[in-house]
Amino acid sequence: MTAKLPTWLTDDTPLPTVKKQHHFLAQNIRHLEQLLQHFSQATEQARPQLKHYWPPQIKLLTTLGVVLLLSLNQNPLLLWLILLVELGLLLFLPNFYLRQILRQTLISSGVALFLILPSLLLTTPASVVVFSLKTSLILLTLTYYRATSTFSQVVQALKQLHCPNGLIFVIDITLTYLKMLAEFLLGLLQAVSLRTVGPTAHPYRTIGLLFGTLYLKTRDYALALYAAMEARGFIGDYPAAPHTTKKRRGHRYLFLRGR
Repeated sequence: MTAKLPTWLTDDTPLPTVKKQHHFLAQNIRHLEQLLQHFSQATEQARPQLKHYWPPQIKLLTTLGVVLLLSLNQNPLLLWLILLVELGLLLFLPNFYLRQILRQTLISSGVALFLILPSLLLTTPASVVVFSLKTSLILLTLTYYRATSTFSQVVQALKQLHCPNGLIFVIDITLTYLKMLAEFLLGLLQAVSLRTVGPTAHPYRTIGLLFGTLYLKTRDYALALYAAMEARGFIGDYPAAPHTTKKRRGHRYLFLRGR
């Protein structure tokens, strides 16, 4: 005799449809991980070395000067010359920096032009072209400086330019605590994601709780930082980088060695 299967095994039962869930936790975790990769020391050390070296203060002054010149100038010939200089600088960069700068410039230029599109439609075509070129050149200049400069070089450039120590301290602490708070928020998101089962009924309530916890952690970090600075006698003074001077004896030695 052959045993027959029960009817509930042979019938095709349609699976219940699952409602669309909110994936804001997974998206924010991925974005935070990408952000922390830019702050990590391993990523900075893995970047290829630049062949040409400019002092940090010269690079910062040049960037600010070019941005100011582009903002105040309306001459297309000067804009064309600045574009040629920018493209010439890009030729000396490794492929790693070149891809990063071009990708970020295209994305930021597209977003900027999309935001100002209504105002551009009310002007003449010539002014639209000039304004678009100026905006793209400014974004290219800022992206070039950001891609080829580290945070320590920015702080060093501000000190070499005799900026107030309070301004340098605020920038330094802001960059440091952005990394620390991003790491703490990433841990919170991962913990909530692992402990959440099923769809989230009120995702925005979860976001409010996360930012409330982040605010309390920020307050604890600020109090601990103040206590540590007070214990170590920090007075807000950043030492300037020593100036390296080559003596004549060193020049003679290099000349004889080259011969």
